[in-house]
Amino acid sequence: MGNACYYSVEKLLSSSLLSKNVKIRIYKTVILPIVLYGCESWTLTLREEHRLRVFENKVLRKIFGAKRDEVTGEWRKLHNTELHALYSSPDIIRNIKSRPLRWAGHVARMDESRNACRVLVGRPEGKKHLGRPRRRWKDNIKMDLREVGYDDRDWIILAEDRDQWRAYVRAALNLRQWQRKLLTEKRSIVCGPLEKEIRKRLVKCFVWIVTEYVAETWTLRRCKRKRLEALETWIWKRMERVEWTDRIRNEAVLERVGEERMMLKLIRMRKRNWLGHWLRRNCLLKDALEGMVNGRRVRGRRRYQMIDDIKIYGSCEETKRKAGNI
Repeated sequence: MGNACYYSVEKLLSSSLLSKNVKIRIYKTVILPIVLYGCESWTLTLREEHRLRVFENKVLRKIFGAKRDEVTGEWRKLHNTELHALYSSPDIIRNIKSRPLRWAGHVARMDESRNACRVLVGRPEGKKHLGRPRRRWKDNIKMDLREVGYDDRDWIILAEDRDQWRAYVRAALNLRQWQRKLLTEKRSIVCGPLEKEIRKRLVKCFVWIVTEYVAETWTLRRCKRKRLEALETWIWKRMERVEWTDRIRNEAVLERVGEERMMLKLIRMRKRNWLGHWLRRNCLLKDALEGMVNGRRVRGRRRYQMIDDIKIYGSCEETKRKAGNI
């Protein structure tokens, strides 16, 4: 139904005679009510949320049109981030998540003799089927309330207070805008008018610490090393506001920042320090790393293990001798 309604007004949305504000009003008054009809009783899955976002982005691209690329000079479609920046209203998912909350508060305040309230509060008799239970409508309500900061289990008592419940409904509707504002504030710390050295220290103190959490126990395969190097380069690109359309090599970005590739070196240094820590002690972890497993191993190439990371610094005997001398 939503696609049929969209194609019926497609010419109006792409017309150059109407302003963008009028087109957005057409979308909100004609298309959106048909798409969201009965959404108060929906139990959305991640796949359905993705399909709804794709549909809304398709409508917004038709409204805002194409954009001329500053580098190539060719017309291209708007990216999702550009659409979200142009469309200031709450997106379709926030609309869907706020309406069940509004309806849940209405049902919770009903008299217990009403059928809707009896279905909400009542419990079916009998034995449930085997396996994990399906996600219920009430579970979605609890998850949406948890997103806006309410962790108490008994939300039905909270719904009795109309003003407080209305505040949670508005918070669920405008959550995406608050997240955008918080994200822009975080970006202003890294990309803002601070000195370069201060921004580099902030990145190393906050971003790298979280990234390298428990890095001592990692087994650094080739694919993981490439992903860590790509993450490190992406962070410096974000700090210097380098877009992918600028076509700047990674080495040039590192020269602009004045840094070398240090993330893998720091991880290996932490692994070496942790290795010396347990080699100097007779503990269960030492027995687990140096011990042998009984039985025949599986056919095929042996998997890359943590002991192989240790052999980078030399043989096991040499590593143990160095650790004992520290």
